[in-house]
Amino acid sequence: MKTKLHWIYGRHSVEAVLNSDKREISRVVVGNENDAIIELAQRRRIVAETMDGSFFDSIFGKNAIHQKCAALVGDLPQLCVEDLLNDDDDTRPFVILDQVTDPQNIGSILRASAVFDARAVIVQDKHSPELSATSLKASSGASELVPLIRVTNLASTIKLLQKNNFWSVGLDERGDKLLAELPANTKYAIIIGSEGKGMRKLTKDYCDFLVKIPSSEKFSTLNAAQAATVSLYEVFKLRGE
Repeated sequence: MKTKLHWIYGRHSVEAVLNSDKREISRVVVGNENDAIIELAQRRRIVAETMDGSFFDSIFGKNAIHQKCAALVGDLPQLCVEDLLNDDDDTRPFVILDQVTDPQNIGSILRASAVFDARAVIVQDKHSPELSATSLKASSGASELVPLIRVTNLASTIKLLQKNNFWSVGLDERGDKLLAELPANTKYAIIIGSEGKGMRKLTKDYCDFLVKIPSSEKFSTLNAAQAATVSLYEVFKLRGE
């Protein structure tokens, strides 16, 4: 079966792909000023093609911040949650997205997950977009480090994690706890709801804790990516990192 190929763009994203051996790389295309990318491609025995800005604008649009750097790549290998449950001493959290649909938010959540050492980001296959060039750009290469796992049923996935000693922690502005008040050095699955409606009731019912992020009384709204970043930082501290 022929591998499906798609474009990614942006210097950090292309560097991450070239520094990883997880994907097939069919083409690397750069502007004249990307000598570092050309060198990385040569190490992978890939001849980087040199193009002017009009080539990148024609593929990604004139508003895309492509930095005259792109690669045509295959998909990452698909993992399942069970693949990441082998080490009982690993306290890195999972991040579960309940119908988060904005590609840029998903990319930013992957980036925060890499920064704060999350184990994986889990999405429901039916209610989540494919990783696009936009979301990969927003992740700044983090998608090469943090697996994005697609599951059929979030409730079943949460129950599986609970059986493996993960506490499920849902973000909710009406939550009765703060993340900082949770036990330290414990395994957590952080659940982030959709940009508009938050978590669905069924997902919320499976949470062991509902937690809120402390905020100003004047303005308390965070989007999904911002909420995930704050939460991952708090769990990072709980792990003693």
